[in-house]
Amino acid sequence: MKARTEAKPGQLGIFWLVPEDETVVLLAHNVSLSAAETYGDCLTCPLSHYHAWEATKRGKPVLGPLTPAAKRLIAMSEYEDWPRGRVVYDRAAGSFIIYADRQIFPHAAIVRAHFHLPKTAPLQADPHYLRARRLAEKPYFHDHGIKQ
Repeated sequence: MKARTEAKPGQLGIFWLVPEDETVVLLAHNVSLSAAETYGDCLTCPLSHYHAWEATKRGKPVLGPLTPAAKRLIAMSEYEDWPRGRVVYDRAAGSFIIYADRQIFPHAAIVRAHFHLPKTAPLQADPHYLRARRLAEKPYFHDHGIKQ
């Protein structure tokens, strides 16, 4: 008889998509539903984008995965520079929602997989996340003459 493997429950959190080499990678901070804070009808990650980025920049990482290239990018840029988003849980609807910069929409599968969300978890554009650099531009390191 085979042991049944249970799917991981969905998680909440904050995240960014940042350039690395010729692709994009997800930097994230996850929390369980039990560690969430209440925000209206939703449960959300208690950590802000600003605080997560700055703590990681100061050498107290709360974001991952941190490759050497990601560490350099964080050290040289601000939290608003890159497309970002947040996963919340709507208690009234009983479902997860991904709020994000529209640049993240084509990469939704990466976000859903990382946070263990169902494929049906909707993405919604959020005006808080409009000032990010364009991911389609050449990678940040190349713009600044830095070797990875």
